Amino acid sequence: MRPMSRLVLWACLLIAQGCRSHHEPPPSPPPTPPTATARPLHLAKPDAIEFEFGRPQATACNCFKADAAAKEGGVCATPRFGAYLLAMTWAPTFCRTHPDKEECEHLEGTFGATHLTLHGLWPQFNDAEASENKCTYPAYCGGLCECQGSNAPSRCFPDPATIPQAMGTYGPGFVTDNYFLANHEWPKHGSCTGMDARSYFQATIDAMLSLPGDQGTPPALGDNVGGSVALEELRASFGQADTVVLSCDPKCNLLEVGACFAVDDQGHPGGRMVCPQNVTGSSSNNCVGNGSQPRCPTVNIQAAKPFDGGGGGGGPSASCGQPGQGPACTNDQLCQNQGWVRCARSGCCTTVPKR
Repeated sequence: MRPMSRLVLWACLLIAQGCRSHHEPPPSPPPTPPTATARPLHLAKPDAIEFEFGRPQATACNCFKADAAAKEGGVCATPRFGAYLLAMTWAPTFCRTHPDKEECEHLEGTFGATHLTLHGLWPQFNDAEASENKCTYPAYCGGLCECQGSNAPSRCFPDPATIPQAMGTYGPGFVTDNYFLANHEWPKHGSCTGMDARSYFQATIDAMLSLPGDQGTPPALGDNVGGSVALEELRASFGQADTVVLSCDPKCNLLEVGACFAVDDQGHPGGRMVCPQNVTGSSSNNCVGNGSQPRCPTVNIQAAKPFDGGGGGGGPSASCGQPGQGPACTNDQLCQNQGWVRCARSGCCTTVPKR
């Protein structure tokens, strides 16, 4: 065989051996389908979320840092906290200023017309922890700082399958408007509890049902719907006055009730406890106020307004333009032309989509 032919044969053998020993990389796995999520936060302006459901105070992502120089990575680890604040809404007052909410449509005759409903279960620092951390509660823990923004990624949202069926009764805001409230409460507060989403939502319900009265609503409240009750009588009706805080609107109409719980060994709400001073001195307790005399010696317990077709909770708002609420409208197209989602029953454009 001629030298050139041998050289060619040798090269071919090397190439063939290389082909036999070369392994093609395994095919990429198919993309994981996105988890079913609650309403995308980009459909609501951040100021609307805070106005309706938020707490405009410092959060974990800007005050709770193991390393002050740390960036995103380790900033939002689940912290230790000494209390829970269970926030509950009095819907007949809430719905008068939020008539476009699905939970407010046809409120009369529902559970929420005569009972407190769930707003959220909030980890809370005790006073010593608040002093150390320079904020009153943790939020957006476990690396969820990015969930604060209006363009939060889908991983921020809880799977709706984790929301107990009973939440439709006890916390309708968690399941209406495309799970709007669940979508807010889980990343901001639930992420700091050490619980998974399913356990967090169930613990929220369990905490409310542990309160005195009918499913978390004591007689001093339930028996005075449409009337009023002395502030001290209302506070005492929850079992121990200093374990509860009350929020009122400027006209002393009850808006929200907060109950303080200790944290048990599993990180769940335990027994009731005296509320930290950072809670009693906050807007969560503004029925009482900070003076020697209570701001609202008598608290009004509003009744649900009859639904008249104009807006959830009893007709359109007197004016439009609250956070998350756009100009007056008569149809969806008018709102969509201006960047809003739809025309709500309130007669105002809204960022809240229909389910």
